[in-house]
Amino acid sequence: MTSDDPLPARIIGGGINTVDSDQPVAVTHMLGIDNHDPVREEALRARFLTFDPLFDAASNLVAHQLVLRGRTAVADAPPELRQMEEDMLLTGLYSLTQDGLTGKLPLLVRISDGILFSDVPQQLNHRQLIWLVNIDSEQQLARVLALQDAGLNFCPAYTPSNSIIKDSISVWRFLACHVDDIPPRVAARLIVEGVRHAQSQSGWPDHAWFKGSFFSGETQPSDNTPEQLIQLELLTIALSQSTNTLIQFFRLNPDMSPRLLAIANSQVGGLSRPAESAMHALVMLGPQRAGRVATLLALTGTHPTEATRHYAVTALTRALFMGKITRLGAPAENASAAFEIGLLSTATHALSISEETLIRKLRLSATTARALSAHRTPEGTMLQLAHACENNDGEILATYAQQLGVPLHQISVAYLDALIAASALDAALH
Repeated sequence: MTSDDPLPARIIGGGINTVDSDQPVAVTHMLGIDNHDPVREEALRARFLTFDPLFDAASNLVAHQLVLRGRTAVADAPPELRQMEEDMLLTGLYSLTQDGLTGKLPLLVRISDGILFSDVPQQLNHRQLIWLVNIDSEQQLARVLALQDAGLNFCPAYTPSNSIIKDSISVWRFLACHVDDIPPRVAARLIVEGVRHAQSQSGWPDHAWFKGSFFSGETQPSDNTPEQLIQLELLTIALSQSTNTLIQFFRLNPDMSPRLLAIANSQVGGLSRPAESAMHALVMLGPQRAGRVATLLALTGTHPTEATRHYAVTALTRALFMGKITRLGAPAENASAAFEIGLLSTATHALSISEETLIRKLRLSATTARALSAHRTPEGTMLQLAHACENNDGEILATYAQQLGVPLHQISVAYLDALIAASALDAALH
């Protein structure tokens, strides 16, 4: 089969360098980084941290809370266990603050009474940190107020029965509340925990921050394996296209680095020269391609199975195909958005989660969400066109080709090119 298409799909630039421009871009040099700064990977490897999201009333991401992944604080846990977990959390936080906490959003960290009266808050002080504390005595109140006067940010827990907090209510910039409590009338920003459904937000101020299962999509107990939950976390980070956050993730999950490096150094990554490490690869790839390589890893995990390899290769094929069809004239938003839709089209199967959870957890755009939900949009039609190509269904192909205004022979060639290009991923996943 020959092609009269002037823009055949190819792996140059990783095949994942789909942007609105028609020209492929190859990275030819490494962006400058300070290689003399010591990497605290040893401290982070044993301390599996995660960043629980907080949202405003409009469901915009506004802050994170640093917690130990997979751990839920139990009030009656043995003191030794609580101490050990707090030490792990603060050791991880120390490593993160040494790297400058480059994220733009505030980071909440809960500390015990022992840490409150130590030098730790002042040693780890950073303008983005907000310390969550319980204040049940005048001594604790005096300590927090002194540190707050010194420039630290505190968020005490509010309950209607806590007279110490009620009597000092005007001095707080933040107050932690539970969604089932009556909202206090204060100027402080309220951080509301336990949100389970949209109705529970009513009655709280518009400037409040919310945290709970309603936003994360975890309204039911999860059947996912721990590895799948980490993959979902990686996918969330990958879509943000923040190289710094991706580097932070792989420092916390070094066992996933070899697979990332394998994908990046394959034809799919499209690097002009091999990367020496996962961190090196992320910088060389640049934000967009790094996010797309990380997305492919999120679909397969550290130990790909035959099924997850199939999901990843299928996703990359659809992404390349949909990006190409957009550039051929299909009435989609842009080639980059079409590529993302194709790349996410197998995520529900690869990660064993519902479509609703995927959309909510990843905070997908309306365009992407509608396409993945099989709505009648140009992007949704392109995704159906990809399905028809996979099934070699000529009648459906002709119908969708007419709807998109792209000649059938160009569709056939574009899909074949995408299929060949994406096949390079399979070798990197073995």
